[in-house]
Amino acid sequence: MPAPTLHEHPLAVIGGRRLDPATVTPPHRAASIRVEPLPTTRAHPPAVAIVGAHGGAATSTLARWWAPAADCGQSWPASAQTTQRVVVAARLCLPGLVACADRLREWHAGTAPEGVEVVGVVLSAARPGRVPAPVRRYRAVVEDLAEHVWEIGWHDELIERELAELAEFNPFDPAPQRRARLTEAVPLDVHHVGSELIDALARTTKNPIDQHDSEK
Repeated sequence: MPAPTLHEHPLAVIGGRRLDPATVTPPHRAASIRVEPLPTTRAHPPAVAIVGAHGGAATSTLARWWAPAADCGQSWPASAQTTQRVVVAARLCLPGLVACADRLREWHAGTAPEGVEVVGVVLSAARPGRVPAPVRRYRAVVEDLAEHVWEIGWHDELIERELAELAEFNPFDPAPQRRARLTEAVPLDVHHVGSELIDALARTTKNPIDQHDSEK
């Protein structure tokens, strides 16, 4: 079955990140919704929710690696009590990209819960080695629907580690050694994407001084 497509007329961009809902065809099947607040399991409340576009999208691993993140499974975070900023996670394979595009279309079409803001997409390798050409081509569809698209490579050591054993990335952590064990530091690409994610989150957070001025 072919993947759902956008309307044929040109897309209009709202605010640099959001497409005009009238230009987007939503997917036939919507994601589930989490109505409960996200749990605070670390020193600070989560700054971003990792939402899986499909099962096996590595949401739990990504949320463990990035201390400011929370695993939201395959559900949109609907509670305004905790963050509704989202990173959509998917595997870098054709089914994963199609599912990811569906979630992004759902958000652009305005059918995700009110308050949800998609900051970007993280694509985790589905296997070691080269990405097939059809997958690379469909990746461009996702790039057209997301402001940021990051990739995480294949890490063999994950096969033999439990989540609780994995090291964490915190903002301003120094870059890890290239050959560090996963129990000692996050992989270099995970650190790089985490740093860029923190920067993207900072840009979406209004400066408190600006907020105060706008309310005068």
